[in-house]
Parts: sequence; C-alpha cells; structure tokens
Amino acid sequence: MKHNQNLRHAKMEKIAYKKSQELLSGQLTSFDYLHLANDYLSNPVSEKVGRELVIRALALKDSFVSNQGLLKNLVRKSGLYPYLQNHFEKRTDEQQLVLDLYRSKFDSDFVFHAMQAKILNLLMGGENVVLSAPTSMGKSIIIDSLISSSKYNRMVIVVPTIALIDETRRRITKKFNDDYQIIFHGSQVVTKKKAIFILTQERVNERDDIKNIDMFIIDEFYKLAYKGDNDDSRVISLNIALSKLLSVSKQFYMIGPNIDSVRGLDSLNKRYIFIPSEFNTVALNVSEYDIGANDSIKKNDALYDILNVNQGQCIVYCQSPSSTAKVAEYIRKNVNVESDIDADYIEWVSINYGSDWGYTKALTNGIGIHHGILPRAIQQKTIDLFNEHKIRILLCTSTIIEGVNTVAENVVIYDNRAANRSIDKFTHNNIAGRSGRMNEHLIGNVFCLEKIPENTIESKVVDIPLGLQTDDTSMNLLAGIQHEHISDKASEEFSRFLNEFRLPIELLKNNSTYNTETLLAALNFVEDCELSQVYTLLKQQKPDKTMLQLMVDFIKLVEARPLQRLNLHFEDNATLKHRFSNYIFANSHQDYIDARLKDIYISTSDSVQRAEKTEKELTILRNIFKYAIPRALNLLQDIVNYVYFDNDNPEATKVDFGYLMHIFENSHLSASFTALEEMGVSIQTLEKLYTERLGSARIEVLVRYLRLNSRNIKQFDDIDRMFIQRALG
Repeated sequence: MKHNQNLRHAKMEKIAYKKSQELLSGQLTSFDYLHLANDYLSNPVSEKVGRELVIRALALKDSFVSNQGLLKNLVRKSGLYPYLQNHFEKRTDEQQLVLDLYRSKFDSDFVFHAMQAKILNLLMGGENVVLSAPTSMGKSIIIDSLISSSKYNRMVIVVPTIALIDETRRRITKKFNDDYQIIFHGSQVVTKKKAIFILTQERVNERDDIKNIDMFIIDEFYKLAYKGDNDDSRVISLNIALSKLLSVSKQFYMIGPNIDSVRGLDSLNKRYIFIPSEFNTVALNVSEYDIGANDSIKKNDALYDILNVNQGQCIVYCQSPSSTAKVAEYIRKNVNVESDIDADYIEWVSINYGSDWGYTKALTNGIGIHHGILPRAIQQKTIDLFNEHKIRILLCTSTIIEGVNTVAENVVIYDNRAANRSIDKFTHNNIAGRSGRMNEHLIGNVFCLEKIPENTIESKVVDIPLGLQTDDTSMNLLAGIQHEHISDKASEEFSRFLNEFRLPIELLKNNSTYNTETLLAALNFVEDCELSQVYTLLKQQKPDKTMLQLMVDFIKLVEARPLQRLNLHFEDNATLKHRFSNYIFANSHQDYIDARLKDIYISTSDSVQRAEKTEKELTILRNIFKYAIPRALNLLQDIVNYVYFDNDNPEATKVDFGYLMHIFENSHLSASFTALEEMGVSIQTLEKLYTERLGSARIEVLVRYLRLNSRNIKQFDDIDRMFIQRALG
C-alpha cells in the first residue's frame, strides 16, 4: 500500500512539468493548460499541482499573451498574490483590491500570499501555531511582521546554529534595532524592556534572564526529535529549552518543513494549531540519475554535464568536508568556471590558511566551499560571494540545510549521506528545497545523482521526547526540564534513579550533554586519582606536566566520540596533549595556527596531504578546542569539587578551570570579541584590534566604537574593514 502511495505521489509531482513541456511543444494550447490548472486548483487534494501549473505558466508568460486575464485570475485563485503584483502591470480594480487586502500593514511594498496571511492572522489572534511548510514559503516575513506589530515586548527565537543566529540577528537588527535590544550572545546583559533573544538551544538553557516572554519561536522544530545517530545531546538540549520556554511564555510559533504530524505536544497542556502546508511558491524540475553511491566517475561525468548545460547559480551538496574537497578538485581540473572574486581576499586566505588548503585552491579557481569546519568569517563571506553572483558554484555539506539564506537556481545532490549516515526523504527534500526562490527563480532545477530515497512514515512525523516520556526517557532530559513537564510515571522512575545515582542532580543538569554512563565513568576516573594529582589542579591557571596529563586523559575518556573521528582518542597518542598544551601557551589563536601551518608545510611536500592536514587542524580548532575541551573541563571541575572539596561552603578552596575554558571557548580573546567573531569579523582582524581595555567592553560598545573608528584604525587593511563592514551592516 505504501509503495502504491509513493508511486501516486511521484506521478502527481511530475504532472505540472509534463504539461508545461506539452505546452512548449504545441501539444497543449495555452487555454487548455490554464483550464487544467483551474481544475487542479479547485480540488484540495490536487491544489499543489494546480499552483505549480500556475507558477510554470508565469515562467512561460509569453505563451499566455492571449489568455493573460485568465492567468491573472488563476494567480489570484492559487493565493500567489505577490506574483499578481510583481508579474503584471495592469490589474482590474477587483485584483487591486485583493492586493490591498493582503498588503502588509507594516511594509506597504510587501504583499502576503494566502498561507502567510493565514498564519500571521492566527498568531496575531493569540493562537499557538506549529507550521510545516516548504522552504520557499517565506516564513521569515511572518516573524518580522509579528515584531513590527509592537504586540510583543519580549520574544525568543531559537535557531539550530550560530550561523543562523547571525543571519537572523542581521535581518532583525536592520529593521528593529531602534525599538528592541537584540540579545544573541552570552556576554550580553538585558537593559531594555523590549528585547528579542536570538539563541541556540544551548544558549537558551544557559541564561537565567529569560522570563515573562510574550512569544517564543523555534525554527526547524523537527530537530526536537531523536535522529538515531547515537548523539542525542543537542536533541535533549532543545527539548530542555522547549520546556523552559513553555513555562515562561504566553505564546509560541514553531516552524519546520515537510512534516505530516507532531506527536507529544498534546500532553504538555498547551493548545496549538498544527498546519501541514504544501503551499509552494516555486516549481522544481527534478532529475534522478540513479548512480551508485561510490561510483565517483559516473557522478563526476554527470556533474560535468550539469554544470556546463545549466549556467545559473548552483549548490552542490556533498556528505562531508572531504567530499567537497574531492568534488572541488574535479571541477577545478575539468570545468571552465568564471568568477569575480577580489584578489586581495584570495591572497588573505592563502596567507592565513595556506596556499594548498582545499578552500584556497577552490576559491582561486572560482569555486566556493561551505561547511562547519571553516572559520566563521570565511563561511559568511563565501555565502555573500555566492548570493552576489561572484561565484557560480557552491559546494556544501549539511550546513546549507540549516536555513542559511542562499539564492540558487540549481541544486545537485551529489551524495545521499550526511557524514556516514544515509539521509531520508525528509532531509533529501530539505536539500532540494534550496533550489528556486520566491521572486528570484520561479523554477528550480534539482539533480539527484543517486536514487531518490523513498518516503517513510517515520521521516514525516516529529516525535517530541518532552511529551512522549517512557521508561527509556533519558535521565539527562528529565533532570533538565521543568517539574511541571515530568509525567507521573517518569517522575517515579527519575526519583528511583536519583536515589541510586552517585552524583547530585545539579551536576547532572550542569553537564546535561553527557549521558549518565559517561558521568559515572568520569566519577570513577576522579575517584581513582591520587590526592597529589588532585591538588595540582588547585595550583595554577596554566597546567604543569602532571596537571596537563591528567586533563588530557580525562578529555580522552569523556570526549571519545569526537576524538575518535580524528584518531586522537588512543591512550598512547600524544597529539592531543601537544595540541592542548601548545594552544594554552600560544600568544594568540593566529600564532597557534601559524605554527601548525609552518610545521605542515615544512614536514609535508605533497599538496593534497597539506590540504588534508590543514583541514584536520581546523577541525580540531572548531570541534575539539571550542566545544569538546571546555565542556570536558567543566565536568572535571564539577566532579573534582564534588568529590574532594566542600561544594556547599562558598569560602572553601575549589578547583576553577574558568581561565582555561575561557581560552578555548573565546580563542584567546574576550567574550565580547567572540561575539564579534560570530558576527563575521575574522579572528585575524580582532587580534589587531584587541586591547585589555577594549576586551572588557560590552559588545554594544564595541560595535559603536567600530562604526565610528574602523576607517581610521591604522593597523586595519581593506580586508579587515571589509569584514567589519559586513558584520556591522
């Protein structure tokens, strides 16, 4: 039965494309085409097909000169009111009235389409809404309209990545900075009555000033569900954030794509309206090649043809950074690529990260690369180059489906995997949804080099663990959520667990990204330490040899999974110890990078190996230094203080790794400078600017200072000023 449903769905998806081809070949008249579109629009089951027929008609508008009035009526019937305004100069009084009815009260140039207006009206009426809609639907304008209404004094917007924090911050600051304080970083303190928090789930959980919230919004709400990849820490964090926000907020709006149903929200005592919408504003031409996953020769041949035939902006999705490097190398050697990249920027990348680095070589040849290992300023600059059409080809990993704003006519899905895990139809659709864009490209082209995954029930349902507590519910989740959201059965199980667990609940809450097995292993490690080792942890900020070895052994124990991916987890491997020590004692973040690159280029002559080693160093910096090490040190500090020192006595001597955690989390800079780095100012630029006096300034003060003085700071060059101008807007 499910197979037959999938076949019917696939046939429905191809109807509009087939009819548009019949129109072009003369097999179908323009009147018959529009008559067919009207029939599909009149049936709720096939309305999506009817809307796609209308979109394709707009892309072929010259074919409908004799039936333009009918086409305008169908644009109206399909609910695509912005297209009525943007594609037709002449409109009837009735059509103009429709535009005026759907015109934004907050921006007279903007016209809502039917689904946007429906969602906004529900939210303005006080309803809680969970919306599932295609990527191209235009969901950001609804958030901006809510803010513009001045109905909400305090809002929280939860996004999955720091890159999305910056993109959302940039958009909202540009429009609402005069009316709202924009909070996006842990170093910021709320000083205004009207504030908008733009945070990841982890940052929501870290703050104690999120209270009396009028509205919270969770973007990409499907991330509340477990993924089945054995790394549930971010899922648990998001569910804890949801629990916290539900307890302090009057209203909520959750947004995500391609979902049929949500399970678990009903049990949380909140009324809401779930809207699964297929409201499409662009049409997609989908081509399936059915090439084997490991057949790189056939994949590259297909990619060669696609890039040469389709000259528009193209995103190529790859499973991993190493995959992007291989594809970039193939394109560099085989495809003629034109670009318009500032030579000074390419030189800056080469000087700071090496001429043989994969990103440098790709950029030199007009190819963009985007993935999570790249320094943040480079990530953001790459997206700008693509959106400004200065590069045509952008190779990316799953970072591109986290909602980062790109404009692409073409998407090539090179791999059907994310890292080593197969992607399902849901994720596949998310990637494909990056093709086409409302008011930019009416029709997007999607090229699936492997076989398209089949629809499964599991991939279309979001199960929210917070509301679906069972005997297997994570104790980390139960420890972190609000008491009101723990079910009676789970409460009994949790009480039994706490009675038997050898660590206090506050320690579990403070280290909720670790599962209970890891916490107990960490406890055993600390209890097995000799007292002389423990007391070395009290002595100095920067570790001596004994302290260093103890820390590295502990990090290898509790961070085995991320270290294993880099082959740094073996007991007899001293690489992590050397990197850990060298970074602590380096004068700056860039000094450390320079030393590592110098070693790579002296010890290795092969350019491919240099590129791989550079990528590994950047992975260590991003994944291990910035995240794994600080959280491991936080856990070590908590357990040592619990086992050996009097945690209840504020005057008692305690281990404090704050200085070391600060070095790693903030790249040898201050927290406010790290906020600037997240905004897109390069580390290299920040190091030129840094002084102790400026380092102690709040981020708002730094922003004002740079706006006034960046042009006159002598140590800055044009690239520094470019990064600052881009970050500050």
